[in-house]
Amino acid sequence: MDRGNGVIIASSLGSFLAVVNTTSLLIAIPTILVNLRTNFLVVLWILIAYSIALTVLSPVFGKYSDIAGRKRMYVAGYLVFFVGSLAAGLSPDAYVLVGARVVQGVAAALLFSNSLAILTDTFRSVDLQRAIGINTAVVGLGMAIGPLVGGLLTEITWRAIFYFNTPIAVAGYFVASHSIQNTDKTPSGNGFDSRGAMVFSIFLVSTVISLTLGPFLGWTDPLTVSLIAAAILSMAAFLTVERRSRDPILDPDMFRNRRFSGSIFSSLLNAVSRSLLIFILILYLQGPVGFTPLYSGLLMTPYAAFMGVTSFYSSRLMERFSERSLQATGLLLITISSFLLAATVSHYSYPVLGTLMSLAGTGIGLFSTPNSAVIMTSVSPNERGVAASNRTLFMNMGSVSGMTLVFTLLASYVPVSVIGDVFLGTVSGADRVSLGGFYLGLASSYVLAGVSSLVPLILTMSSRKVDREPVDGLSG
Repeated sequence: MDRGNGVIIASSLGSFLAVVNTTSLLIAIPTILVNLRTNFLVVLWILIAYSIALTVLSPVFGKYSDIAGRKRMYVAGYLVFFVGSLAAGLSPDAYVLVGARVVQGVAAALLFSNSLAILTDTFRSVDLQRAIGINTAVVGLGMAIGPLVGGLLTEITWRAIFYFNTPIAVAGYFVASHSIQNTDKTPSGNGFDSRGAMVFSIFLVSTVISLTLGPFLGWTDPLTVSLIAAAILSMAAFLTVERRSRDPILDPDMFRNRRFSGSIFSSLLNAVSRSLLIFILILYLQGPVGFTPLYSGLLMTPYAAFMGVTSFYSSRLMERFSERSLQATGLLLITISSFLLAATVSHYSYPVLGTLMSLAGTGIGLFSTPNSAVIMTSVSPNERGVAASNRTLFMNMGSVSGMTLVFTLLASYVPVSVIGDVFLGTVSGADRVSLGGFYLGLASSYVLAGVSSLVPLILTMSSRKVDREPVDGLSG
């Protein structure tokens, strides 16, 4: 196997695992809820625990990979994912499953925080754009076909969703071991910002817990208020620590680069939109519409197909159109489709839904590849691990926020107990009060998805074009 192709395969398999592991599980949530005899809050944390571990550890591993070398950490990610997947599949109860999902999140951080950096180390110019396009297409494919894979495997058993990961992890381990080369390590003078990592972890965990507990306990409950206060104080502490750190996890100098900071901010809000859209669609199709996991996954095929194909071909479009114009077009399509989905959510029509899913998938595909390319090519070679991990960090912050915000918005329209009932299909069509409130919550979530794409769209369209500066090792 050609080494370049091997690197693309190894990188893509890691990214695919990190993403499909979440989207395939979404479709099985009602089955897990019943099978493990738990409640909707615990099931929500089966999803969120993975994303929190991935989000918190991505900048940690990205920074450390610049110091220790990327290959060793990337290969280790496959082994940890194998262990975490087996533990999740064998989980006897929901709480053990949450713990196994944390292990999977650790593995995903090892993989996701290094995949783009490895590609950028290996390829140059047009070849780099092609490699990033393939990787982004695989990520989009994993996000989009996850519900279909989850629906098929749930027909057997929800545990098969986790066993599905194990042969991919083994294959990725061997391909990565033989194809990825060790990179030069950053001089040992660069340290690791352990205090920054700890304070940021407190901020993220406090924020997510407060968003999930608030609808259950009430926003004025002492525990909820304490968690919100902890989130605010830890964020302030994090900003202080990072300003004083010699080697911050989030390097302020890197964020002074307008190309980098603008693209990172856009990727954050786009991740909110993506997470909102896919979570709402699954809630909608299995909840008030009442389809099975398998059929719901099949109905989401247009979203998958258009996202994957457009992500792949957008690398070729970058040869003819500017990165800025492609990102703006993608954001515009996501904004339009989100607002139209909000307007039509209470009247199910698959031709309309399929068309709007296709539009949203196309927009995500057009946005993702040029956005990733700008992020990775706007920094110097010794900053690529940090850049890739920051991209992963902001994307997963958006994903976690999207999932928790859907739940929070739904809980503002219907009682928390009703959310689980509608999701499981136990609320009858005659109960218009519950279903009406549920539809309003979904519509509000769609509107939020649209706004989350509209804001970076406005910024992109109104900003002056920043000329691309040559980066060492990326020219030619």
